[in-house]
Amino acid sequence: MKKLIILTMVLLITALTQTTFAHEHHHDSTKMSASDSLMQKEMAEHQQMEAVTAFPNYHPLIVHFPIVLLLMALVFQLLCFFYFKREFSIVTLILLALGVITAWLASNTFHAMPGQLIGSAKEIFAIHEQMASLTWWFSLIALLIKIPSHFYFKRKWWIEGLVALLLIASAVTVSIAGHHGAMLVYMQGIGPQGKYLDEYKLPAKGADSNSQAMTMGKSENEQEATKVGEAEEDHHVGEMGKGPHSGTIEEADPYHIEIVADNNDLVFYLLDGDAEPLDMKNVTGKVKMQYENKKNKIIELMEMGGKQTAMQALNGQLFTATCTLTKNGKSYSASFDSEKDLPAKK
Repeated sequence: MKKLIILTMVLLITALTQTTFAHEHHHDSTKMSASDSLMQKEMAEHQQMEAVTAFPNYHPLIVHFPIVLLLMALVFQLLCFFYFKREFSIVTLILLALGVITAWLASNTFHAMPGQLIGSAKEIFAIHEQMASLTWWFSLIALLIKIPSHFYFKRKWWIEGLVALLLIASAVTVSIAGHHGAMLVYMQGIGPQGKYLDEYKLPAKGADSNSQAMTMGKSENEQEATKVGEAEEDHHVGEMGKGPHSGTIEEADPYHIEIVADNNDLVFYLLDGDAEPLDMKNVTGKVKMQYENKKNKIIELMEMGGKQTAMQALNGQLFTATCTLTKNGKSYSASFDSEKDLPAKK
């Protein structure tokens, strides 16, 4: 028991030390005025609130737990063959149990499901999902074997060896899953600011923390002028009737997509970074419709007179739509909400 307590303390001290170094801040030697210090404090509080209320999905937070826990479970499982066999075995059991629970949470409760994906993003996501599923099954089976091995079979070497093999398999699959998850975020841009995530609506556009910091201390007239300038730079994104075809436009980084209702059809246009019409020649696309009755439908867009049309997309129900337009081999996606973007069609 004493060894277990000492071991636990060492693990806690190690974790706290790593956290301290990981989040160590290097302060500028330049002295700050009282107003600057107050401004930074207010900015920090605002950013902390945004981190909780505006985060599109908690998958990136929870998913790091099974990665670390399962890898550490493997390390202690291997160590328990040589040192503190019983103590390291119980530590392995605890880490493995927590790894199984958090892996399930990351894959279910906090799963970040993207919208309609195409091309390499679709392939990367498929591998990510497959490896994540295998990780959970490998770790679950390892846990179900580890429990009787520790408590009933007195940690027979061949049973513990089987647990070690399963943990090695889970370590490999969780590493592959994590690598492909990083590819989705950093190479495909899926997830940041809620982009391309299914059933997630970006918060209303407004001044971000940087613009708020710049406007602090300004007069009301200066703040109003700043807001007007920002609105002009935003090219009326998300405002109804502001597109070149009198529709609503949404960002499809680095371009924009405009939506227009035409009787029972929906029409989509690809716009440039300045919200000006692009040549629609050789543009193809599809739109994923999710209606208020929870029914989903994917409609292949038809090219009709320089515009991409979703035939019979409107059926009198509220909906969210994710449109993906492809031009010159590159795809651009934007999400629309009928209640916000087509209020007349409620």
